Amino acid sequence: MTNELSTGSRLPSLTSLRFFLALVVVWYHVSFVSGLFDGALQQGLGAASPFAAGAVSGFFVLSGFVLTWAHRPSDRFRAFWRRRFWKLFPNHLLAWTAVLVFFAVTTADVPMTSPPGDSAGAAIANLLLVQVWIPYASIFSGFNTPAWSIAVELFFYSLFPALLIVARRIPTHRLRGAWTALALLIVLMPLVATTVPGPKMYDWLPLNERSLWFIYVFPPVRLLEFMLGIVTARLLQTGTWPRVNRLVVAAAFLVFLAVLPALPPQYAMGSAIAPALAAVIAKTALADLEGRARLLPRPSLIALGEASYALYITHFPVMMAIRHLIGTDPNLTVGARFAIVLVVIGLSVALSLLVFRYFERPLMRRWSSGRNTSRPQAADSVPASAS
Repeated sequence: MTNELSTGSRLPSLTSLRFFLALVVVWYHVSFVSGLFDGALQQGLGAASPFAAGAVSGFFVLSGFVLTWAHRPSDRFRAFWRRRFWKLFPNHLLAWTAVLVFFAVTTADVPMTSPPGDSAGAAIANLLLVQVWIPYASIFSGFNTPAWSIAVELFFYSLFPALLIVARRIPTHRLRGAWTALALLIVLMPLVATTVPGPKMYDWLPLNERSLWFIYVFPPVRLLEFMLGIVTARLLQTGTWPRVNRLVVAAAFLVFLAVLPALPPQYAMGSAIAPALAAVIAKTALADLEGRARLLPRPSLIALGEASYALYITHFPVMMAIRHLIGTDPNLTVGARFAIVLVVIGLSVALSLLVFRYFERPLMRRWSSGRNTSRPQAADSVPASAS
């Protein structure tokens, strides 16, 4: 077997990458989902949907990659699950509470493109992170909408120990074949989703409710992207990842975007771009390992990347509160509306840095280890993706 790269090698560029993935999602939510705009401009902003969906796919791949890379033979899986709980749940509970307070003190509906469900059932399912198993949009995208991907990550974590054991047993010479098989399954899954019937959701969304749930939310389907990340990490660890020219990766993205209008709308939900994103993650990791990375390892970007989970999970209540204050039909210029978008994003980023420094990180340091002393934690990809 090829000598494996040290799993202790730090990959700071992947931490920074998480911030940019989260920022794409936040931009889409604040500019399009918020309903601040209308008409042709609103439709144009909606064209960013595949990029936001692709960013979530990137989180899922990154999650599998980082967890595999950071795992050590001495790690116990009970300790792994404890660390994941303290990484995931406190921020989730903080954001959930903020949304609960928002719905408790407001009476009018939030004038958003796709307002989240606010029923007791949606609140409880969201709190317990089981909403992704219920194929109703009022539930799986209800309350604090971004939490659906955290629920998916929770499913990944429950299976990760078994998946890692299986991945480590794949002979080195078969890893490329396993990666290719997973990539093909991911690319074909949107076709399977076209066969799923269901009721129509929104006039602007060309997918029915059940098909959207299956291809975008259903955890077993999204597990393929997580597994792709695991196998990508194994390829790097064993030194068998093929060198892929960056122009080839860029061409893959451009070809996908070019043919997207001719494909079933399920392909716009992001998962099909996962193989190209895996290549980006691998190239980014290699740049760190070989000392070639220049921009992404900067301390300011690493700090933003460390706070990316807080950004991802808390920006939605911030957006809803400001959107509610603006009102249903504000008399604002287009420039003023874009200024509001930038203000909301800026406030969300600032809040995320505070939450990470004074809430998330102290709790992790105090409770994620079973002993008073804790070892350094690997960079997470919790969506900002809970890895």
